Amino acid sequence: MYNGFRRTVLFFLFFVFITQLSALEVFKVNDKTQKISLSKHSELFFDAQNHFTYEDVSKDLFNDNFKPVKSESSYIGYTNDTAWMRFSMLNDSHELFEGKIEIPVSWVSGMSFYVRKGEELNVTNFSPAFSSKAGEVYAKSLFFPITIEPSQNAIVYIKVKSKGALTLAPQLYSQKKAIERLAYITMLNGALIGIVFIMLFYNVNNYLKFKDKNYLFYVLYLVSLFFLMGVYYGYGIYPFSKNGSIYNENISLAMSAFTLFTSMLFTKSFLNLDRYLPNSERYFFILLLLSALLGGFGFIMGDSLISLYVVMLFSLISFLFLIFVSAFSLHKKISGSIYLLLAWLSLALGALVSLMAVLGFMHYYDYMYNFYAFAVILNIMMISFALTSRVEDIEMQCELEVKKEHEVADRLNLSKKELRELNEKLERKVQSQERELLAKAKENEKFSTKDEVTEIYNKAKLEEVLTDELHRSKRYLYKFSVIVINIDGMKAINDTHGYQVGNSVMKEMADLFMRNIRYLDTIGRWSESEYLIICPETDAEHAVIVAQHLQKLIEKNKFFFIGTATASFGVTGYSADDTMQDIMKRGYEALTKAKESGKNRVEML
Repeated sequence: MYNGFRRTVLFFLFFVFITQLSALEVFKVNDKTQKISLSKHSELFFDAQNHFTYEDVSKDLFNDNFKPVKSESSYIGYTNDTAWMRFSMLNDSHELFEGKIEIPVSWVSGMSFYVRKGEELNVTNFSPAFSSKAGEVYAKSLFFPITIEPSQNAIVYIKVKSKGALTLAPQLYSQKKAIERLAYITMLNGALIGIVFIMLFYNVNNYLKFKDKNYLFYVLYLVSLFFLMGVYYGYGIYPFSKNGSIYNENISLAMSAFTLFTSMLFTKSFLNLDRYLPNSERYFFILLLLSALLGGFGFIMGDSLISLYVVMLFSLISFLFLIFVSAFSLHKKISGSIYLLLAWLSLALGALVSLMAVLGFMHYYDYMYNFYAFAVILNIMMISFALTSRVEDIEMQCELEVKKEHEVADRLNLSKKELRELNEKLERKVQSQERELLAKAKENEKFSTKDEVTEIYNKAKLEEVLTDELHRSKRYLYKFSVIVINIDGMKAINDTHGYQVGNSVMKEMADLFMRNIRYLDTIGRWSESEYLIICPETDAEHAVIVAQHLQKLIEKNKFFFIGTATASFGVTGYSADDTMQDIMKRGYEALTKAKESGKNRVEML
């Protein structure tokens, strides 16, 4: 009897298992799972009366009511029905599976998660603002955490209620992959809000600086884009209402109309269509009026199927008109038209893809949802390029106008100059020759006062300076001294190393003297191996101190080719009624005395 009862129970359990298995496909997950599109493994049931509970839909009697999705996403459309989605997961590994379920584009009135793991049932309800500790909302995506024990099966029911268009495309991510997905969403939202804000403040500054109404209309357009992206992507916040997605969903159509309104205002001003396309004036006025009416209509009607189709139709007409006038302006070669044409083409393409996804004509993909964001960024960049191109063209045009004015002025002045040139031709020629001669004289004077090797004064310049000092001394009775310097063994250096090395030594020693004499002293090359230093307002005793200082510097200096070198110094001071010959004779006598006393010495007479 016991065995018969056991067989009956096992048969019943087997029948229940087979029934559940046939009703719902089970897919496997483990710790290596990266990303799974749950729609392909899900089934849907629509509750038209909105009165079934989880206890009702989880019964076996409802298995036939659930239909498999078998696609990347499920477009439910505009309906007041309650949608039930279910799927089953099995953790076939020996490790705990931790992951998150993403519900993207979550404009819903309410959402509930029912997770059954064995006999355990966890229920999580989300309000329109998604205020729940069990879930996380990032922009327009809801992330629901889920954990499954090893070898455990979990059946998930998702109950969704929406007043607007609803597309269900849940994705399952591992914990690591979910973090990467959240980082991507954060980066996208940050890039959107950052680009819009930077361009907004930059163009506000441009308007205040240039007082150009194009920048004002562009600022209004950026403001409309900021709020439109806010209600569509969320920026991680809800910019209009703390009540969450419902209010922002309803206001999105009005913001779309406001964006079209500001885009037409900017295009009309930027392309100066009053001048280049006057016949378009009435059409612009009609579209501006219709966009204002559409904004009010969308705000009143909210997110309904009718309002969405009206907005789509009006957007199509508006974008076609904007593209047409931009192409016409490009044909007229109006500056910036090419960038404006690309801007409206990119935004129109992004809006078209977004509307096709919302209306269910295209399956949901991650890149499709973000495509509109990239289209908006491209649109902003192209309009910025258009404004920059306009500024560059205006600057170029101003330069051309100034150039033309200069050319006219030059032509007027040319006739006057021709009359003057006829009378003053000879005079100008003479003045030109005088200037050339004066320039050549200055150039010759410059080269005639410097020694080619040492680049200090030559003997002619030294004689000029010495003559001036003699005249001043006789007139004002003040003293000055001279120092005659001779490099010891200069002939031996030239014979041993060559004249090029000798010239190098002369140059190095001249540089040494120049760095260590007073700014009012004058130094120059007196002969082949001799220097002369003229020291104004210095008696012979103080000149000896200068010479001894220079002698020690020479002893310590390392010359490039020969290493060490020495020099002998002859010092003498000015005496009354001295001539150039007298003072130089005493200087040479002092130098001779230093040479005869063993060189590398300082002697004074």
